Amino acid sequence: SGLLALTLSGSLHAQTRSAIEVTRADIQADRKAILAANLPLSEEQANAFWPVYREYRAEMDKVGDRTVKLITDYAASYDALTDDTAAGLVTEHLAIQKDNVKIKTAYAPRFSKILPPKSVMRFYQLESKMDTIVMLGLAAGIPLARKVAAAAHRDNAPCKEAPGGNPMKY
Repeated sequence: SGLLALTLSGSLHAQTRSAIEVTRADIQADRKAILAANLPLSEEQANAFWPVYREYRAEMDKVGDRTVKLITDYAASYDALTDDTAAGLVTEHLAIQKDNVKIKTAYAPRFSKILPPKSVMRFYQLESKMDTIVMLGLAAGIPLARKVAAAAHRDNAPCKEAPGGNPMKY
């Protein structure tokens, strides 16, 4: 799939929205082929499933559009990222995650009317695996926000060690 090969290195802003959109179209074709190969459906199930799946993907694609915008907004502001912009990006990222869950939750009963529970579970597992692959491909090329000097931290408090002696800082 094209998205896995898409490199968002250096300046994220150099990648155009259209390049990401073309890659997303490739992923959609891959999704259908992967589902068709891994989700056995009777003719009756297939006739009922695919139209609902197209509606589901249309809803998920709207959220995907927001993800593309989030990435391009981050790319555009990367070199001069302000606290306000960072806060807005975090808020939108969390809203996108919430909306993904909302759509999946809304469609589960519809898929359950068409498919037996194990097939619905398999469908969501396949979707989750594909989503993870897409997100890994994107995440690999998105640089972290630049570090903030300790003195610039809002409360100027040093990081504390996690309870139980865990070396992970929080």
